[in-house]
Amino acid sequence: MAAVAAYECLMTCARSGDTADAQVLGWILLRRCSGGGAAYTRALGLPTDALAALVTTHFPAAAAGWDPESCFSRHVHRLAGAETECRPIPVPDAETAARDVERLAREERDFHDLLLRHRSGTHPVTSALAAIIARACVENDHLWRSLGLTGRSALAELLARHFHPLAAANTRKLRWKRFFYERLHAEGRPAGRARICDACSHHAECYGDALGPPSLPADGPGAGC
Repeated sequence: MAAVAAYECLMTCARSGDTADAQVLGWILLRRCSGGGAAYTRALGLPTDALAALVTTHFPAAAAGWDPESCFSRHVHRLAGAETECRPIPVPDAETAARDVERLAREERDFHDLLLRHRSGTHPVTSALAAIIARACVENDHLWRSLGLTGRSALAELLARHFHPLAAANTRKLRWKRFFYERLHAEGRPAGRARICDACSHHAECYGDALGPPSLPADGPGAGC
């Protein structure tokens, strides 16, 4: 499988070896297109210089010969001699695209701010992950799958390492994207703002126990989360 071959190749280029963060970053960087022309929902959410710093710090050998303006995933697939596994993205009409980009940008900023307020430390990789996760949160899929991780447990472990106060607050064991939305609502986010989850094909799977928008817990903001 091309993705596995590319991942194994990238791990041989990791500065710190096969660590938990290297594994997570490896799957994320290979799953999400980072090219300058990437569609909104496929980008990593990082400026070019921040992405270049992330790759150079964690996968220096793979950074050789890579143009930060081009897709890193394609570069690694070429290094591994594997075909890039890209999935087509539906392109909405211009009016819908303009409206959605504005709304998704607001959603992304909310998620990014939430993660940064609850980060476990100030390590640069934590800030980079906050941006990457926030961008993935605005996609119509489970968060772990949008990130290209191996499962929900990998996402839970990632959040526990880098955003422990937030991860520890999910005592109800909600799906992570739903939990993030409920935290934002509890902190005063306008309830009428459109949610990406409403249009997601997995909505019933994540919200099967709830109808309508999330409501504030009975004991006030943050209670029960």
